[in-house]
Amino acid sequence: MGLKAPGNPKLSAPSRRNRPELFIKSEGMQTVLGSLLSEYIEYRGGERVRQLSSKERDGYLRHLNNIVTDTYSAWLGDPEKYVGYSRGKGNFSKDGSYWDAINDKPLLSMTFFLRAIDFLAERGYIENHVAKAGRNPHSSRMRATQKLIELLEAQVSTWASIRTDTSMNAIVVRDKESQIVPLPKDDDFDLTQAIENLRRINDNLQTSLINLYITDKEHEALARRMRGISSASTEADGNEELKEPLEFSNRSLRRVFKPNSFDCGGRFYGGWWQGLPKEYRKHIVIQDAITVEMDYSTIHPRILYALAETDLPDDAYTVPGWDVPGWNKELRNIAKATFQQLLNSRKGAGNPNLWGNLFAPDLDPDPLPEGWGLMHEHGQDVFRREEFKKRTGREYKELLMDLKTKHEPIDKYFFSEAWTWLQRLDADIAELVMLKLLDEPVPFTALPIHDSFIVRRGAEGALLRIMDEAFEEVVGVKAKVDRNATVYDGERRGSGIVKAADIWDDAVRQWKACTKYWRRRDEWQSVWGTID
Repeated sequence: MGLKAPGNPKLSAPSRRNRPELFIKSEGMQTVLGSLLSEYIEYRGGERVRQLSSKERDGYLRHLNNIVTDTYSAWLGDPEKYVGYSRGKGNFSKDGSYWDAINDKPLLSMTFFLRAIDFLAERGYIENHVAKAGRNPHSSRMRATQKLIELLEAQVSTWASIRTDTSMNAIVVRDKESQIVPLPKDDDFDLTQAIENLRRINDNLQTSLINLYITDKEHEALARRMRGISSASTEADGNEELKEPLEFSNRSLRRVFKPNSFDCGGRFYGGWWQGLPKEYRKHIVIQDAITVEMDYSTIHPRILYALAETDLPDDAYTVPGWDVPGWNKELRNIAKATFQQLLNSRKGAGNPNLWGNLFAPDLDPDPLPEGWGLMHEHGQDVFRREEFKKRTGREYKELLMDLKTKHEPIDKYFFSEAWTWLQRLDADIAELVMLKLLDEPVPFTALPIHDSFIVRRGAEGALLRIMDEAFEEVVGVKAKVDRNATVYDGERRGSGIVKAADIWDDAVRQWKACTKYWRRRDEWQSVWGTID
């Protein structure tokens, strides 16, 4: 059955939830699965001596494929990473976490899934830790061993072989505690069309090479940094959508609504690029082409002012009376986060006497107080408010009040948890942008990060036009779109042209330093053929 989880020090290692939609389809994988199934029949022989039926054989092959692929994908991202999974019967029943509400059947069979895991653990192909029954902060978890990796790599399996079954439902609804709940019935939401739209987007992403052009040293540094982001707490803290691990096989999206309604949330998550620190995004490469990122400027203020039928201020995040020489850029970023706090705070928190309980901006004191890492979040927040006052000479709640006053025309939306339906609007806009780009005479792949999109260089004209069209179609007013810095901007920013001479020296210099990038490219080409 595997090792028992409680007290095991390895549970501090990074982890993510299992992905039932992953599989590898290749001749080499069929060889691996055939070998494992033969070994499984031998393994079960002492308990039940008979041949498997055709249905049983297909069931075990499918579940073995998923478990092997899933743990292999996690290993490629980080050899120390665990894959969390559930063993409770309720998770495999109707409306459980492994139930496909669209096709009205389980994503995984409890019998096939758990028996396959226990067999792989017993034979040393995976390391398995079984959690005690009942609600725990950590689920059962598994990860590939070197024995499994050697078996796979002997059959030339690579990250590029890993695919997502896009026929599986990728629409998710969560409650306020971020637990998955049954899909609600809502006559105003076209679930069938939403599923078809997402499948179309994911089918395109599946066939697109999405790579990262950084040196091997930068890759190792990034991997270490990502291990900290994708920590063991990922499963328990409800923010797993924001912590996508660096697994290049994660090239499909899911749409997550919350809380408990299709009217709220609905943003797209799941792509490995979404977990990248922002400064790395300009190094993303799509189909061998360098990329550009464009984002909607002040999207939520613009939507709210459109609803109020009045003009948006020139800068929504610059607050009158707040001028801190040498720190105004950072102060504007804090004001931007504060504006979102005004929108996102619960109803009833609008009383200024209660604002001392609101989280202050993310300003950690330097140096950090002793015991900072063990301190409760509210305790840390006291120090952050003090740090804010130290840098500005004013209380944080004064910024809240002045920002609220600045935006008096939309005052009624503050302290109303407006984020729920605002995210639904920006998600609908994002869906429309991606679909319109696929409808172009030459279709373009777009990588969404909420209200921004990454496309290959040369597609920015189409992206700008479509972002304007989509925003006006959903909101009814013109958008403002910003273009983020790219790798080869420099003095040539805005020219739209990158000549061979501009990049030749860089290409020669990077050739030997970026072996991981070139290996991923070669592995992709070996599976998918010519890169267009």
